[in-house]
Amino acid sequence: MNNFCKILAVSTFFISTNFTTINAQFAGYTVELDTMFLEEGSDLEFFGTYRVYANFTNQNDAISAIWSDVGAEGSPPMYINAPCGCHNPVDGSIAMDATNSSVLWSAFPEYEFDTYWTIGMTSGDAAGQLPSTIGMPAGNEICSESTDNGAVFAIGIPPNALAGEELRTMIAQVTTCGDWSLQTCFQTFVNADQTNLVQSCPELLEVTHPYLDGECVNDSDDDGVCDEFEIEGCYEPEACNYDPNATDDSMNCDYTCYGCIELDACNFNAIATVDDGTCDFLSCSGCTNAMACNFDMEATLDDSTCFLPGDPCDDGDQYSFDDVIQDDCMCLGYGCNDPDACNFSALAIPDPAICSYLSTYAISGEVAPSANMLLLYSYPNSTGSTYDWVSTSGDVTDGEGTSDINVAWWGSGSGSLCVTETNSGGCSSDQVCLAVNITPVSIDELESIVFEIYPTPASTVLHINILESTQGEAALLLRDYSGRIVRSYSLQNATTIDVSEISRGAYILQLNLEGGTPSYKHVILN
Repeated sequence: MNNFCKILAVSTFFISTNFTTINAQFAGYTVELDTMFLEEGSDLEFFGTYRVYANFTNQNDAISAIWSDVGAEGSPPMYINAPCGCHNPVDGSIAMDATNSSVLWSAFPEYEFDTYWTIGMTSGDAAGQLPSTIGMPAGNEICSESTDNGAVFAIGIPPNALAGEELRTMIAQVTTCGDWSLQTCFQTFVNADQTNLVQSCPELLEVTHPYLDGECVNDSDDDGVCDEFEIEGCYEPEACNYDPNATDDSMNCDYTCYGCIELDACNFNAIATVDDGTCDFLSCSGCTNAMACNFDMEATLDDSTCFLPGDPCDDGDQYSFDDVIQDDCMCLGYGCNDPDACNFSALAIPDPAICSYLSTYAISGEVAPSANMLLLYSYPNSTGSTYDWVSTSGDVTDGEGTSDINVAWWGSGSGSLCVTETNSGGCSSDQVCLAVNITPVSIDELESIVFEIYPTPASTVLHINILESTQGEAALLLRDYSGRIVRSYSLQNATTIDVSEISRGAYILQLNLEGGTPSYKHVILN
């Protein structure tokens, strides 16, 4: 034999019977479907192994014998009727005997599911006393023959004959593939008293097998699982009460085991066993020190943010220093309270000793320039500072933002050049100015042979031809006769400029060659 498959479900049938003796202790049968063989193609496919128990009213009631005596007592015959046939590999005896020891079951697993009569013994080597027989059919006739005068009996009152705490004693094991029935009478010692003997012959025990020709006899939901083997349970694998063996959805899946299992979390769930990733460490966190400025009376989790008077802090003012929490819990540092200082701090604790100011110096350069001169002017340089230059009657042509610039003067009379220094901290100095007296230059003096222009007068375009070769860029400025710049251009050796949209009149063209002095031409637009 091979291919045995034990199912987890155990079906139990309790069958009440009538008695032929009024004072008998027998209280009915219990039938348990211990094993169902469902492995496809096995020798016992759709066979079931049933265990039959006699129920009693007292745990000390003991079976003395299961028997039949048709002639003398008028009892029914004793038999197991299984039309489908019985599994009966141990056929030396009709009752459990020493030839069916459990030590053999690993080598002969089919022996465990043998069909036999017994009195409380489930194997040949179980604790207790093996039953004796008299007048019984041969072992291989257990499901095909009956006895009119025979018995399976115990000698004395062995422990396996007692009803025990479960108030029952096993009397037979039947392995078959269809409906079957059992008939026998009982001889019982009431409360283990051998002088108090009771005999009873219950009605026929009839058992319906779950399968008929490989199909469920009862399958109310048509799912291929017999009603006797249905297991209600939760189908959802993520549920706390998921049952992998369930065949019917109980519709009661439970998710109460999910929650936060971190003890320190704000939302710790004491009954949760599976972390759901929702642990919250923020909503209940805060400063739990009652002496702190930011004490949070609702916080249960300290977040290490407590601050107290005297603790260092940052008041956000770049010009203050030694910032500390004050007695009123404000964060303040020491600073300069002079609005004219570079490091003025309006909210800091005043400390005049730390005020700093940006010094001013003189601008170096020509104070009596001619109108045709491009001159260098300088201011003492400080690392990281920028310089904002402003001129009247002159143009800064190069170096804006630095401490050294070039200025092209125009016009006549007084002019000025001013500078404001701003250091890397954003502090600006007072404006420093240099007054100049500009010497005018006549138009004829301005004429130069460095470049030529045509046509003149011009109305729409003006052609410029630079006669001197230059490697760098040339800058061309169109000024009115007051010296103000009207247009500026970037030139190479020859180019054409559009003058069609410039107001008609007389102008001065100033050419600045890289590394040279300015050159001039006068031009009329008509």
